[in-house]
Amino acid sequence: MNRVAIISDIHGNLPALQTVLEDIRARSVDALYCLGDLVGKGPQGDAVIDLCRETCDGVVKGNWDEVIAHPSDFLDAQWHQGQLGEERLNYLRDLPHTINLTMSGKRTRLYHASEKSVFTRVLIDVPNERRLAMFSNTEFTGFDMSEPDVVGYGDIHAAYVLPLSGKTLFNVGSVGNPLDEPLASYALLEGELDSNKPSDKPAPFSIQIVRIPYDIEAAIAVAKQMDTPELEPYAKELRTAVYRGRQS
Repeated sequence: MNRVAIISDIHGNLPALQTVLEDIRARSVDALYCLGDLVGKGPQGDAVIDLCRETCDGVVKGNWDEVIAHPSDFLDAQWHQGQLGEERLNYLRDLPHTINLTMSGKRTRLYHASEKSVFTRVLIDVPNERRLAMFSNTEFTGFDMSEPDVVGYGDIHAAYVLPLSGKTLFNVGSVGNPLDEPLASYALLEGELDSNKPSDKPAPFSIQIVRIPYDIEAAIAVAKQMDTPELEPYAKELRTAVYRGRQS
């Protein structure tokens, strides 16, 4: 039996990432993938990128990665660009859109936000028709495999696992900026990695959402010390898991 850990939406929160990676190492995983948004909001995008490059077997691009990797008139984006330097910005620009793998005979696709783009958001409460569209092969995902049986994504910062007409859709939540509860989260898949067993002899397969407490106040202290833009709403998001657009 193999274990695959999937993280996403770190958003420059190095203390959260370090805590999650410590938990992942303790579980002796066989592979680790990241579904994007390494940078933005939090102040330590440079260290997050370096650590993900060192530890992850694959990383896909998120919407914040796309925005910050390119010239911008927004002062907040310029601040984060200045923290990263040109080599890391080039790394973000070159990230792929998807990762495909097989576990226990299940074709599994991983991406940041949706089958359409890194900017097309799919929330928990969308109609089933929209959820099923997440399994489509598109120009964005590529056509290098049949439509997947399992799709995992990030972007919405809220973790869930949902069976759908013989398929499974899951969201890994957020490591560094969770908006469902103030705990870092990631997904742990268990099964036979790269297994192509015939469907009449299925191998065990499971998806678990793991939630980890970390030192939120330490993360906020670093952001304050580095004079991070939008510090107050960022700190409130970390403490309460309430999105800044919904904060009173």
